[in-house]
Amino acid sequence: MLTVYFSVLVVGLGVSVALGLPFLQTRRDMRERREAALNAELSRQAEIIADYEATIDAYRLYAQSDPELAGSSL
Repeated sequence: MLTVYFSVLVVGLGVSVALGLPFLQTRRDMRERREAALNAELSRQAEIIADYEATIDAYRLYAQSDPELAGSSL
C-alpha cells in the first residue's frame, strides 16, 4: 500500500514538473519580451524628448541672435 501511494506521489510530481516547467518558461519569455518592448518605447521617447530639447535650444539661439526678436523676448 505504501508503495502505491509513493508511486502515485512520484508520478504526480513528475506530471506537475513536466507541465509546470514549460508554463513557467513561457511566462518568463513573455515577461522578457514585454520588458524589451517597454525599454524600446522608453528609448524612442527619450530620442523624441532630446529632439524637442534641441529644437527649443535652436529657437532660443535664433531669438537671441536676431536683433528684432531679442528685444521682444524680454
